Amino acid sequence: MSGRKSIRDSLTVLMWGAVATGAFAQSSPFDMSPERPAQTTPAPVPPPAVPPVAPRQQPPAQIPAQPSAPPPFAVQPPPQRPAVPPLPPVQVPPRQEGVRPASTPALNADSRRRYILPYEKLSLSGEIDRRQWSIYLTPEQVNAAVSLNIGYQNAIVVAPENSNFQVSLNNVALEAARIEAPDSEGNVSLKIPPGVLQVGANVVTLGVQQRHRTDCTIQSTYDLWTDVNPANSYIGFNADVAGSFANIDDIQATGADGKAATSIEIVAPALGNPAFADSLLRLSQALALRTQMPNQTIRFVTAPSTERKAGTLSVIVGTAREIAGMAGTLPPEASAGAFAGFGAAAPGGFSPLFVSGPTPQAVQAAIETLFSSISRTPGTQRTTFSTRSWHAPDVPLVMSDRRIALSELGLQSTEFGGRRFRNEFYVGMPADFYASAYGEASLLLDAAYSSQVLPGSHVDIYVNDQIASTVPISNNGGGIFRHLPIKVTMRHFKPGPNRVTIEAVLMTAQDQACAPGAPANTTPRFALFDTSEIHIPDYAQIGRKPDLAAMAGAGQPYRSGGAPVALSLDRFDTDTMSAAATLVSRLASVAGHPINIETVASPLVIGDRDALFVGTISQFPQALISQFNLVPSSQISWKAGTGVQQPAQSSETLFNDWRERVDGGVWEGQVSSLEEWMKRNFDLSSDTLRFLPAAEQPYAPPGNVSFMLAQGLSPSGGGVWTLATAPTSAELLDGMAAMTRENRWRDVTGRVVAYDAAAGKVETVEVERPYFYGTRAFSLSNARLIAANWLSSNVLSYSLAFIGFVSLLGFATFVMLRLMGRHR
Repeated sequence: MSGRKSIRDSLTVLMWGAVATGAFAQSSPFDMSPERPAQTTPAPVPPPAVPPVAPRQQPPAQIPAQPSAPPPFAVQPPPQRPAVPPLPPVQVPPRQEGVRPASTPALNADSRRRYILPYEKLSLSGEIDRRQWSIYLTPEQVNAAVSLNIGYQNAIVVAPENSNFQVSLNNVALEAARIEAPDSEGNVSLKIPPGVLQVGANVVTLGVQQRHRTDCTIQSTYDLWTDVNPANSYIGFNADVAGSFANIDDIQATGADGKAATSIEIVAPALGNPAFADSLLRLSQALALRTQMPNQTIRFVTAPSTERKAGTLSVIVGTAREIAGMAGTLPPEASAGAFAGFGAAAPGGFSPLFVSGPTPQAVQAAIETLFSSISRTPGTQRTTFSTRSWHAPDVPLVMSDRRIALSELGLQSTEFGGRRFRNEFYVGMPADFYASAYGEASLLLDAAYSSQVLPGSHVDIYVNDQIASTVPISNNGGGIFRHLPIKVTMRHFKPGPNRVTIEAVLMTAQDQACAPGAPANTTPRFALFDTSEIHIPDYAQIGRKPDLAAMAGAGQPYRSGGAPVALSLDRFDTDTMSAAATLVSRLASVAGHPINIETVASPLVIGDRDALFVGTISQFPQALISQFNLVPSSQISWKAGTGVQQPAQSSETLFNDWRERVDGGVWEGQVSSLEEWMKRNFDLSSDTLRFLPAAEQPYAPPGNVSFMLAQGLSPSGGGVWTLATAPTSAELLDGMAAMTRENRWRDVTGRVVAYDAAAGKVETVEVERPYFYGTRAFSLSNARLIAANWLSSNVLSYSLAFIGFVSLLGFATFVMLRLMGRHR
């Protein structure tokens, strides 16, 4: 009986549930009626209205689209739709503040990421390595930052149990993370504690400590590496604030993209007007000086982007009438007077920069406002090179005798227990640096090594990756270096920032035994103290031309600020203007102030002043190509992609080539036995024993070269001319963007730089016979140093001068003895 009763009760419950469901379904249409507004909220109808935009786009189609209850919605009268509550939150006021509402889906992941790596390729190698640079954050980004992500892959020989990342923000160490991704790319996500980041500049330190799995030799330390991927290394935000800018200072927060590149996209309706070219170039320099990123390019585009792209600053420039309606609502201030500022944020937190005004004169005034707080009067003495975006702190500029503690250069006292210690710092040289053949700097080393270190160990000093000095460790029982002077030749220094590396190679009995399963050494073997100093003595200072290294390092001679630098373009299209703006902006960045540029209609009106030429090689006059000591046929052959036929060799050049081919063979006829003996015993050739530098040979760009920088002199020799050219305008734009990246720009030297895009290689042609010009007031001390360096570069001239001086001294002594001798 109880079972039947239970079944009867269950059926009763199901029956009443069905009746209640039917009654509820019949009453649901009346719950949304205007007569019963109190039941609008509890009614089950609002969930279908989650996509609120659809009723505004297709009101009639929205009613039958809901499959849950077609009949009730079909009879719903149209006047009842305004009562749907989800519509009001979709309004745009929150977007005007630069932050998109959380309910709106992000356009892309870049809106919540700030890529941090300024290097296109970053490989942290050896047992210890680190990089330090600075990034700029806005107040919104500081408040929204939650994590720091690092994407990487390491060598398979890296032992994960003894290898880890060493990451810090503003000298606050983040949590430790092991290095353990040898097979595929790994990711490390580190939480950013509150209060660590600050508005403005933030110092990022990324380092590694790595140990080998099995090998204990010095050579094995070169197999340790960890490659960091720029596309997966970023600061993560909990809101879409990556591209939200409010004032001009936020331009510094543009940052880089996933390839460590920064792009400044300028929309200019008046781009085709040559009269507006000077203003656009000045605007480009102002933006480049504000962003100060190492791999930035200027691109002129026809329309602003509609989405947020990381590492991209979108700029709209023109009169208020010209740019009206291009990107959102133009601020009303642009119609009243000169205006430079960010407009209302578009979807995704995208904020364009408007540079506008009612008239062209007001637009130029708005451009000048961007130079406020960053302008420096040309000709004033600078003290540092601005490098904090890729190396912090800024590199000091050494103009004369100076001693700098390594603590001022960013180094910290470090203890090391491995086999090969390595650390680096930077010092800067001016554009007129001239001490490549005789000068010596000194590293006053403060360091210590333990009793484990065996004789045969050594400390090496490198300058720009070239060995400059070696100090052996020959004592047993350990030792301490207290301002040990290490002579460092200055032949590898050049204008601009110079990297100096300290490397200690440490040999121990424990490593020689290399017992299997032995624990990693944790006892420090070596210590470098930040009280060490670098001493740069007085050196020769004189300008040389042509000299691309002086231009790349400090903007010489275009930074002088005298007469405007002439700029000649083959056409005023987007590619050519973009390439010219990128070059001029790069020169402004290394010079530390804007370059005074004046575009000219024809190369024939330039005269004898300094000038820049940007365009395809076929569009320039043949006389201009010859002025850069280039082969004239390159205008035709290079454009065709077949390379340039080298000019016919002179008899002397051909004879010297055959001497190289038969070196060591039998000579017949008149042979200089002295020259052969000098070459065999002292490696001195006729080029070394020259009385004067050889004449410049015309350069012919080969077919694999896609872009070229060349420098020469004006017809009368008073001005310096620089040519940036390529076979096509597309290659000109791509080549300029690639050549101005930091890792290639530092290789610009000599008189010709050729870039092979397919191989990613840079080749240079050195200057054989430069022209010298004074850059500072005359002094006997500087003249002596100049003579010393020149004579050291020309050995035969030095020898003849020395012989002449000794002969003159002997003759004077002979005359004096004859006049004062005993017979008198």
